[in-house]
Amino acid sequence: MKKEIKKFFVTITSYFCTKMAFSASASACSFSAFQPEEPKCLRK
Repeated sequence: MKKEIKKFFVTITSYFCTKMAFSASASACSFSAFQPEEPKCLRK
């Protein structure tokens, strides 16, 4: 009984951690698509 509960808890935890990691990486990619214009003083 303890092993089943432990296995269930580990499975649920890994599922949520994976979902959080994918959502964080997906949102980071959408922000990196924006490239601001470089100021004239930094071009040289």
